[in-house]
Amino acid sequence: MKKLASLAMALVVLLLAADAALADRGGLLWSYRAAKRMDAVALSDDGQRIALGSRDNALRFYDRAGELLWDFRAENSILGVSVSPDGGWVAVASEDRHVYLLDGSGRLLWKSKARKPVNAAAVAADGSLVIAASDDGSFSVLDGSGRFLWQKDVGTDVGAAAIYGAGGDTRVLIGSGDGAISLYSRQGDLLLETQLGYAVKALDVTPNGGLIIAGCKNGAAYLLDGSDGRRLWSYQARDEVNGVSIANDGGLIALGSEDGTAYLLDRQGKALQSMAQDSPVLSVALSGDGDLLALGTLGGAGRVYDRRAAESSAAQVATGQRRLALFSASAVAALVLVAVWVAQRTAWGRTAWRTVSAGPRATLRSIWKARLSYLLLLPTIILLLIFNFYPAFSGLFHAFTDWKPGAKTEWIGLANFRYMLQDRFFWAGFRNMIILVATSILKALTMPLLAAELLFSLRHNTIRYGLRTLFIVPIVVPAVVEILLWNNIYDPTIGLLNQALTGIGLNTWARVWYGDPRVALTAIIFIGFPWIGPFPLLIFYGGLISISTDVFDAALVDGAFGLSRFWHIDLPLLMGQIKLLLMLTFIGAVQTFELVYLTTGGGPGAATYTPALELYYSAMRMDMLGLASAIGMVLFVIILSGTVVNMRTVKSSADFEA
Repeated sequence: MKKLASLAMALVVLLLAADAALADRGGLLWSYRAAKRMDAVALSDDGQRIALGSRDNALRFYDRAGELLWDFRAENSILGVSVSPDGGWVAVASEDRHVYLLDGSGRLLWKSKARKPVNAAAVAADGSLVIAASDDGSFSVLDGSGRFLWQKDVGTDVGAAAIYGAGGDTRVLIGSGDGAISLYSRQGDLLLETQLGYAVKALDVTPNGGLIIAGCKNGAAYLLDGSDGRRLWSYQARDEVNGVSIANDGGLIALGSEDGTAYLLDRQGKALQSMAQDSPVLSVALSGDGDLLALGTLGGAGRVYDRRAAESSAAQVATGQRRLALFSASAVAALVLVAVWVAQRTAWGRTAWRTVSAGPRATLRSIWKARLSYLLLLPTIILLLIFNFYPAFSGLFHAFTDWKPGAKTEWIGLANFRYMLQDRFFWAGFRNMIILVATSILKALTMPLLAAELLFSLRHNTIRYGLRTLFIVPIVVPAVVEILLWNNIYDPTIGLLNQALTGIGLNTWARVWYGDPRVALTAIIFIGFPWIGPFPLLIFYGGLISISTDVFDAALVDGAFGLSRFWHIDLPLLMGQIKLLLMLTFIGAVQTFELVYLTTGGGPGAATYTPALELYYSAMRMDMLGLASAIGMVLFVIILSGTVVNMRTVKSSADFEA
């Protein structure tokens, strides 16, 4: 029987490995991973020129084979890029408040400064017109030499810009935060305006202006008739649409979504293919014929796909998975039949069956004898299984999947863990978690213990009762209230701390406590000073009053009092309480979330990030529930390991008595 079990396990491992191999996405020509998110990608019509712009301030220009041709450095993040159809001009939008125009060899032709960061840029086919959409709710139009032509203030964010035509027939297309799409002539005359109702995040248009594709914050993509702005159809993605692109003939449309998927649609809005990525897709671009797809992700990846090869590979994977499922079912059924035959027809099998099943059969007999008790317990057991155990085991399973509840569950093996290990926010959070664990344990085991000793040493019952009540009363106040109170104390303008420092002449010590990466984590750790938590205080005080008075009397006779009694009597007899608080504090500190979420949100940068906060953001903001499950699994392993170490190393008096 053990051999059969080993064979079954080996088969399962083999099938999982085969499934993971089949799940490998095909069609990828090459990829590049930047140090920061990849906000902008663009292609020339023939697909021979590919621009990747990222938040590490770099624009990189590649050929179709992935060879770097040149790169360009701005003074801040690259937020948008546009390449003319022939690859001869490149417009770059940067957070440094500039729009740049480069030629096809990467030479800077000119740059123009805006009032605020430039979110998007577009360049005409002949390089004679450039659009710069600024963060101040306006967009500017410049000619090919960088001379300012005209500007429009739209009163809200301008998140997307596109351009088509050449010469005097050039048209400017703008998408804004109020859901409006506006079409202007080269001279700045409004030709057309249509309202989508949701903030426009991305725009693209066919070279003749006949079709316009817009991606919106509500997760919808709209195809519009370029002549009258009429909606032809809409496609609903699972999250915000960050990027759109349309082939020259309008026959293929690409969408990049916050849900971590690149969608390919036909002219009628029918989904042809979806390509799951390891993080939200921020930008997409198609070559003129639609055969090449480039995309940029939140994780900093820039990937270029041969679209037809990817489509063929997806079909092969689907066929292979169907065959694998059929083979798996057949293999498992065969193993079961072999096991039954061995158990019934051979003396060795019958003996093994009796040996293996003896324990379970005895358990079933005892359960049957007490069936009424178990029947009464059944509702509670069912509720525990549904609401406690099922979510936990579901999280363990989904840690190895690309999970979109209600949409898809795709086995990806260790991909979530690999992404996690490459994520700088996870490692920054892990470092902060270690600091928080150490300081939380120190706070839980020192000040409450000293306060409990103080209360225990008082001999006046009324004073002892009054002080004990004062220490315990804060337990009725929700923890959120305490955190918000400390937020007011740390307020940089009217906060008590800065006001007190200013009042005593220490103006130079005043600062934005949550905004300074050098002190933000320290400020969070300091919350709750003097850290006399009611719960640990009660635990320690209860432990002290449970110690027999005979022990204290004997210690007094032996000359042990004060600090000597504390070290040799109180502390050893409180090891049970210390063990409990050590375990609970460790678990709570590893799972630190609400404290950071309500104070800094993990900032500034990653100065106060924690793994639990990364778990929340992955699940609730980026819809990466598989990654969130993987982070949860890592935290589970850390907590389990720490608990086991605590149970085995910290010995209480009860352990020695046992």
